[in-house]
Amino acid sequence: MTRGADGISILCVDDDPHSAERTASSLERADDRFSVTVATDVPEGLDALTGGAFDCVVSAHDESGTDGLAFLEAVRDDRPSLPFVLFTADGDEDVASEAISAGVTDYVRMDGADSYRTLADGIRDAVDSHRENGGEAIPHAQAEAILDSSPDAILVTVDGRIVFANSAAVELHEADDATDLLGRSAEELVPPDSRATAERDISRIRSGDERMTRARRTRQTLDGETLAVEVTARAITWDGADGIVSVVRDVSERETREDERTRYAAAFAGAMDAIVVADNDGTYVDANRSACDLFGVPREELLGMRIDDFADESYETDDAWSEFLSAGEERGIFSLRRPDGERRIVEYAATRDVVPGEHLSVLRDVTDRVRLMQRRQAEHDALERMYRVTADREAAFEEKVRRLLELGTEYLDVPYGFLTRIEDGTQTIVHAVGDHESLSPGESAPLSRAYCRKVVGDEGLVAVRDAEAEGWGEDPAYEAFDLGCYIGARVVTADDLYGTFCFAGTDPRSEPFSDGEQAIVELMARWVAYELERREHTRELRSQTDRLDEFASMVSHDLRNPLSVANGYLELVREDGDPEKFDRIETALDRMDRIVGDLLYLARENEQIRELEPVDLAGAVRRAWETVDGADGEATLAVDGDLGVVTADPNRLAQLLENVFRNSLEHVGPAVGVRVVPTDDGFAIEDDGPGIPPERREQVFEQGFTTHREGTGFGLAIVKQIADGHGWTVSVAESEAGGARFELGDVR
Repeated sequence: MTRGADGISILCVDDDPHSAERTASSLERADDRFSVTVATDVPEGLDALTGGAFDCVVSAHDESGTDGLAFLEAVRDDRPSLPFVLFTADGDEDVASEAISAGVTDYVRMDGADSYRTLADGIRDAVDSHRENGGEAIPHAQAEAILDSSPDAILVTVDGRIVFANSAAVELHEADDATDLLGRSAEELVPPDSRATAERDISRIRSGDERMTRARRTRQTLDGETLAVEVTARAITWDGADGIVSVVRDVSERETREDERTRYAAAFAGAMDAIVVADNDGTYVDANRSACDLFGVPREELLGMRIDDFADESYETDDAWSEFLSAGEERGIFSLRRPDGERRIVEYAATRDVVPGEHLSVLRDVTDRVRLMQRRQAEHDALERMYRVTADREAAFEEKVRRLLELGTEYLDVPYGFLTRIEDGTQTIVHAVGDHESLSPGESAPLSRAYCRKVVGDEGLVAVRDAEAEGWGEDPAYEAFDLGCYIGARVVTADDLYGTFCFAGTDPRSEPFSDGEQAIVELMARWVAYELERREHTRELRSQTDRLDEFASMVSHDLRNPLSVANGYLELVREDGDPEKFDRIETALDRMDRIVGDLLYLARENEQIRELEPVDLAGAVRRAWETVDGADGEATLAVDGDLGVVTADPNRLAQLLENVFRNSLEHVGPAVGVRVVPTDDGFAIEDDGPGIPPERREQVFEQGFTTHREGTGFGLAIVKQIADGHGWTVSVAESEAGGARFELGDVR
C-alpha cells in the first residue's frame, strides 16, 4: 500500500475510468511517495476502505455521476478525521459550502493541468497535518485551509461580524489584507438599497427555514464600487459558534461572457451562411437554420448525419475528412445532393477543434453564382460562334441559317430550330434542324394553330418554359405540335414581317429562358432579317443595273436611227436646199427629244408619284387631250358617263393620259376617235383603230416595244409604271369599235 516508511496511500474514486486513471498517474508522477488505488463507484470505494488502510481519499464529484458529497458523508460516519479531498470539475460554490459543512479536508477544482499539482499539494498538507496531530483533525484550521484555497471569495460571519475572509474575498472587496475585513459588519459590504434583501436571506438561514440561499445580489468594495455577484450562503459552526459562510462570486465577467455567448448563439442561429459542427467521426452535432435550409432536412434529422449522406458519389468523403483532421483546416467546393433530388453547389471552409473534439464548417450555397458564371460563359461562347458563322464569307445564306439553328439548339439544349415564312395567315417552315415531322422544311400550317402567332403579335419575343403549366395545354398550337418549351423572335425586313426564328423542345425546361438566352435568339433573328434585306437590296441593285444596261442599249439603238435620218437629210439639203427636207430633220429631232424625255422619266421611276390629291377625272382628260400634238385636227375626244373624282398625282395622271392619247394618234392616224368611259373599278380609254392583236397585248407595256416607226417604245411602259405607282392595274382589251381599249382598274 505504501512506498517506504513515509509513503502515502491514496484511494481515488471516480465513475469515469479514464478520468480516474489520469488522476492516479498524475498524482504518482507528482510525488513518488504516492501510491494510488482506483475505485469506479462509491460502493467499490467503501469496500476498498473496509479492506485496506489509506492515508487519504480523493473523490470526484459530478452531478451526473459520482456523488462525492454522499461518499464524504459515508466516510465521515466511520472515519471522521481521515483526510478527504473533493476533486470536482463542477466548481459550484454550493458544492464547496456543503463540502465544508460535511467536514471535507480540502476542495480542489479540476481546471487544467495545474489542478493535479494543486491536488498533490493539498494531499501532502492534509496527510502531514493529520499525522502531526496523531490522526486527530483540527476542524477550525481545516476549514480555514479549505476556504483560503478557494478561488471564490468566502466570508464567515458570526453575529453579523466578519470572522474570516479568504484571499479571494480580500481581492474582491479591494482590501489591503484580511485584517481590513475582519471585525467589520457584513452590512458594510452590501449597498444600502440591497441590505434589507440580504438580511432576509440571512434570517431564513438562521431560522432554519432554508438550508442554503443562492441569489444574484450586489456587493460593494471598501472603496464603494458596486459589483454584480452571486452569493451562496449556509449555516456553519465556527469555533463552536453559529455562523454563516458566504461564497461570493463576481459574475460581472460571467455576465459579459453570457452576453457574448448569447450574441454568438444568435449569430450562429441567424447566420445567412450554413454552419454545422461535427464530432471526430464527422457526425453533425449542431447546425443552424441556414444549414437545415441548405441540406433540405429539419434540424432533428440533420443532427446525426454526415456529409457523405449528401455529397456526390464522386466526392471521397472519408479521405477528405481524414485529410481535414490532419491539416486542421480546409477550403473547397463540392456538389451537394438534397433528399428531394435537387443538387446545389456548395463552397465551404472548415476549422478543426473550435472546442476539443468538435469541428466547425461554414458552407455557402454558390449554386446561383456558379450557374450565372456558367451561363455567361455559355453566352460568350455562343456569341463567339455566332460571329464566326455570320462572318463566313464563303458560306451561302442557307448554310449560315442552318449553322445558326444548330448552334441555337445546342446552346438552349432543345432539339428543334426553325425559320418560318408567314404570309396570308399561313406559317411555312423555310429552314429547320431536328426530326420533328411538322417542323420540316416545306411544312405549313395555319398561323392560328402555331406558337408563332403570339410572336408576330404585340409580344415580339415569346419564351415558354413549360407550355402545359403556362396555359398552353388546351391551345391548338400545343395540340398540333406537342411542344413543351418554345422561344421565338420576329424576323422583320424593312418594317415588313417576314416570319419567325424559333427553337423548341417536346419536354418542358427545368428553368425559364434567361435574359441572355432571349437576347441571343433575338440577335439571330435580327441577323436573318438583315441578310434577307441585304439580299433584297442586292436584287434591286442588280435590277437597276440591268435597267441601266437596257437604257444604254436603247439610247445607242433608238437615238442612232433619227440621228442617221437627220444627218442624211442635212447632206441632201446642202445639195438642193429642198425645204421639205428641213421638215424631215425637224421630225427626227422631235423624236429624239421625246426619246430623251421618256428615258429620263423611266430612269427616275422611284420619284414618279408624289403627293396624291382629289382630281376631277373628266377635266384632267380634256386638259391632257389639248396638250397632245395632232389632237386639234380631225381627231375627236368623247367623254361618256360620269368619270367622277379620283385620288392621284395630277402631273403623273396627265402624263398617263397624254401617252395613251399619243399612242392612238401614232397608230391610228390624225382622224382617230378616242372615247373615255367609267368602269366598275376605274375608267377605260379606247379608240376606233385596228386594235392590238391579243398575242401582243402584254408586250405593249415593255420598254422599247413599238410597232410604229416614229414611236419611242417607252410611252406605254411609262403608262404602266404610273399606274403601278398609284396602285392601279392596267390592261389592254378590244373596244366596241374594234380598236384598242386601255382599262385602268383598282382606281380610288
